[in-house]
Amino acid sequence: MSKPIEYPIPWDQVMSLFPHLKNGTRRNVDDFSAKIVAKMQPGPHLQGLENLPGDPRFILVANHYQRKGLWIIHVASALTQAVAERYGRRQDPPVHWMVTANWPPLRFGPWSMPSPGDWLLPKVAHALSCFPVSFAGNNPAYTASTLKRILKSSEYLQRPIGLFPEGVAGTAGNLTDPLPGLERFLPLLAKRGWPAVPAGISENGRFVIRFGSLVTAEELLASPNSARLLMSRIAEMIQ
Repeated sequence: MSKPIEYPIPWDQVMSLFPHLKNGTRRNVDDFSAKIVAKMQPGPHLQGLENLPGDPRFILVANHYQRKGLWIIHVASALTQAVAERYGRRQDPPVHWMVTANWPPLRFGPWSMPSPGDWLLPKVAHALSCFPVSFAGNNPAYTASTLKRILKSSEYLQRPIGLFPEGVAGTAGNLTDPLPGLERFLPLLAKRGWPAVPAGISENGRFVIRFGSLVTAEELLASPNSARLLMSRIAEMIQ
């Protein structure tokens, strides 16, 4: 069995965020993700690009594929660049990602303290034009506020909304259940006319991204659990 590909952490791009964290400005996500993908050798193998619809207003849903040597930022960057190539580079960001932007409190025996991520991660999310949500169950009010903002923004966004339904629990080669609440949130976007495109992330000697067939808004609304429906479509692509 060949050794899995290891991509270096893109420290230069991570460091490029610091002026934006300090000033509250935004980093160009197309440029950020393009520079990360350019250093991924061999590059990701893309399949099913013809399944990306003509209208870029859809939900891009992928499994959270991460392991040592393959950070989720590599996966998200590759997906972002595929979308940028398909729909053009006039608008930034190419994908509006939903990201976890805080962590549970740090605990030391009977004592606890807020995670540094509570301060840092929302700033990173802002710099990369992401929609920040809290760690599962950690701050429901924070997440609810972001979900309301996404629904309002869906009226005018002209690029996909991207998410990893498993959250940080997902790892390479091991699908987990979607986060609770997504089965209620996805139909709200579907009611606003947003379909979904599943993307299966896997490896076969190299990093592979497969875009699946469009799941219409009507299919999402008809499903008893739209989040599980999308995860089942992803599972079919990576078997």
